[in-house]
Amino acid sequence: MSRVSKVDLHVHLEGTITPAMVVRLAARNKIVVPDDLMKDGHFNWRADGAAAGNLMAFLRAYDHATSVMKCAADYTDITYDYLKRSADEGCIYAEITISADHGAMAGLAYPEMLAAIAAGYEKAREETGIEARLISTCVRHFGPEGALKVGKLTRDHPHPLVTAFGMAGDENAYTAADFKPAFDISGLPHRTAHAGEAAGPASIRAARDVLKVRRFGHMVRASEDTTLMEELKAINAVPEVCVSSNIALRVYKDYAAHPLRRSFDYGLKVTLGSDDPTFFSTSIGREYRIAQEQFGFSDKELRQISRNAVEEAFVDEKARARLLAAV
Repeated sequence: MSRVSKVDLHVHLEGTITPAMVVRLAARNKIVVPDDLMKDGHFNWRADGAAAGNLMAFLRAYDHATSVMKCAADYTDITYDYLKRSADEGCIYAEITISADHGAMAGLAYPEMLAAIAAGYEKAREETGIEARLISTCVRHFGPEGALKVGKLTRDHPHPLVTAFGMAGDENAYTAADFKPAFDISGLPHRTAHAGEAAGPASIRAARDVLKVRRFGHMVRASEDTTLMEELKAINAVPEVCVSSNIALRVYKDYAAHPLRRSFDYGLKVTLGSDDPTFFSTSIGREYRIAQEQFGFSDKELRQISRNAVEEAFVDEKARARLLAAV
């Protein structure tokens, strides 16, 4: 499996920050983080009990960890660090979810954040050859007005690395229709949205029908509805599957319950992502290993997953051809 070129289509930039980087940035920015945030080199957040409680524990840890990010250099450093680590595992391409809202929390205007991320990417690409693009993303539970603001920022400050608009956050907040103006005003031709993870099949239908999405963050709960599975297969829908995230957040209790293998065998155009990798003790390399060791994917099938991802990546055709040759 080490020979397989890997692609990470679903990863949140702030969610790649390592415990070591938290310590470094906290010292640099003179931020105090809770004593129990980290333990034995890992984020210490997993809670006992229901999935909802586990989600809240994760979000609290995420907020505490990312609170150390206060300047452009922080964004440059975490971007470089994530891409370098991924390249070392054989990742040739990553599509990174970025958030103007989180940049603002760190004190950065959207263009400043973009420039900082681009600097980290250029350094990683020069050293490793890895390629990346960015998805400007609104946060659903921040509300429609906040999303519209992000859409306008994306439109008003175009950047060659920003090739798509997306939506993350609580899939149960508001309705898909509330966010259609943000997608439309962004001016970008490509789009993706979280659906079918915290919420069920109806969230996938809404993202497809209202937001005109064909690539979905997660989409795993489509497996609960056989009619929807047929409909998604008919439009060549693309699930961005993040196994470790789904299990850590108790969408599924274990690997046996997870629909990754079933979705692939059904004919869906499955891809893999690391989501918020350091919070789930994973990486894109580990997600590929899990697919092989826990779900029985062969090297040939893993290459097909990488090919799926490149075929559906939000890149120009010249870059796509280059990446397909690498796969």
